Amino acid sequence: MRILHVTDIHVERAPGVGELWNKRLAGAVNLYLLGRHHHFSPKAQAALIAATAAIEADVVLCTGDLTATATDAEFAAAAELFAPLRARDWLVIPGNHDVYTGESVGRFARHFGPVAPVRVERRGGWDVVLVDVCHPDWLSRGWLGEGGLAALEAALAGGSAPALVALHYPLRSRRGERYGGAARACIDAEAIEAICVRHPRVRLVVHGHEHHGFRTELPRDGDPIPVIDPGASGYAFLPKRGRTAHFCVYEVDAAGLRTVERYAFDGERFVSEAGGPFATGG
Repeated sequence: MRILHVTDIHVERAPGVGELWNKRLAGAVNLYLLGRHHHFSPKAQAALIAATAAIEADVVLCTGDLTATATDAEFAAAAELFAPLRARDWLVIPGNHDVYTGESVGRFARHFGPVAPVRVERRGGWDVVLVDVCHPDWLSRGWLGEGGLAALEAALAGGSAPALVALHYPLRSRRGERYGGAARACIDAEAIEAICVRHPRVRLVVHGHEHHGFRTELPRDGDPIPVIDPGASGYAFLPKRGRTAHFCVYEVDAAGLRTVERYAFDGERFVSEAGGPFATGG
């Protein structure tokens, strides 16, 4: 089975004055006054759709942050952008930017379908376990909570097929350390990791959130679990900063992850990463 993985596209539309009475005001300052707006590119986003539409894959998986600040206009634009991929076998979870404020809750579901803390989709003999840990939070933290952790445990205990666990936040950093601090991390990351490690059928964990992609692993005696973040798929081409957009294609079989292909935006189109996946960083 081939799985095409995109994440962190960050479709932006400038919010109206009436939409700035909450956390979105801080986001607008960050985007439009401090310059983060230039980190993401409509050109890269259009090239992403063209490149992925041409790739044969059994499943298209998106691990969140389709929008920048979760406005109605951004969700409408993201839904239009992703229409070619949504016509395929499409699995998606929200990112923290897709539930940026309390009043934005529900917009993701209206445009991209219902979500649940834990949802299992069977594809190609694998269980794709979609874990939604994203909530409105001033510190951009995520959590699954006791009920969600119990649901994840039950989902993994209730089958024997190889499983891929997808969530938005990393469990580990690029250096293999526990990910996060007081902000921008999943509060339950250690508990989620422990559940994944406890179940041998978990063969792969994928996520987004960190725009600089990387591959690491969860330690497990004699059988570590690969953990992959492609990097932001909507990022601008910024060679002086060593940054650009990426997406991944995984080939899996009954034994686990077989191959990883990573594609990078060169300013015009997406091409296979020189030197192999993650050879160039970014």
